[in-house]
Amino acid sequence: KTCYERLLSDTALIAAVQGPLQINQRLVQSVLAEIIMSTSAVEYEAGLAREGCQPRSTDYGDLLIRSFQPDGDDEQQMQDILFDNSFLGEPFDAIFSDKDWFGDVVLGPYIQHQPESIYVAVDKESGRLVGYLTGSMGGEEFDRLQYGMVRKQVIALALSLTMPWTMFDHTSRLFATHIIFKGESERPDHPESGVHWHYQVHRDYRAKGVGTKLLGHFAEDALAAGFEKIWAEVMAYPEKPRQYFLDRGWVIHDSRPTDIFGDHVDFPVELMCITRPLSSLDVAGVT
Repeated sequence: KTCYERLLSDTALIAAVQGPLQINQRLVQSVLAEIIMSTSAVEYEAGLAREGCQPRSTDYGDLLIRSFQPDGDDEQQMQDILFDNSFLGEPFDAIFSDKDWFGDVVLGPYIQHQPESIYVAVDKESGRLVGYLTGSMGGEEFDRLQYGMVRKQVIALALSLTMPWTMFDHTSRLFATHIIFKGESERPDHPESGVHWHYQVHRDYRAKGVGTKLLGHFAEDALAAGFEKIWAEVMAYPEKPRQYFLDRGWVIHDSRPTDIFGDHVDFPVELMCITRPLSSLDVAGVT
């Protein structure tokens, strides 16, 4: 099969492919329509929202940890922090230029389907976000939704590379090709149960306990909901090796090498799934 047939073989879209690399306007329109369509047709209300859930806010002096606000500019500020940190703590534009696509892939599933499990850290003086945490208590059902949303974005990315108006530079094309053909195979296995999280903190606020406070709020929610295990996908590299996570009480559930950063690094990078009991996290003082 061609690369596009492998990508699209399990969808009706393959019928529009006329040849190995002939992606016509009809196919592009079909994919864009599928992406634009709301996934709300998939009913996803099976007890995910906590009963009587109310927005939370905790004042730490100069810092405020609060619930995500979907009607403000939280999403854009989260996307900015994500893009400025995703190349091993450095700006991601050295790897890929499309901030909106990257934000949709990483943040979109949580914002659309688990907004009650998103917390943000706000610098009270400036009013700006300096960190965020996206979490999920949705289990396999959320995983399926997330996979479906990401897959649509990857298909759209694959199609865009064939279009004459594509403005991706060489580096962005290399990253896109890697995601299309290696992205899923490089992901480590993760536990079948438990909750998971991802967070980013602005470079000027690192090592100040912002991430710990964000994680504490989410862990407290998960414990109250009856969960026992928490996990995350993280990257290990010389500046932040495996031992960094082990020293902080995490257990490595699975790991796989990745060359997602290509020639931009001259050292090995691992994508790891780390896990631990929720009861081992210190959530005291987060409320």
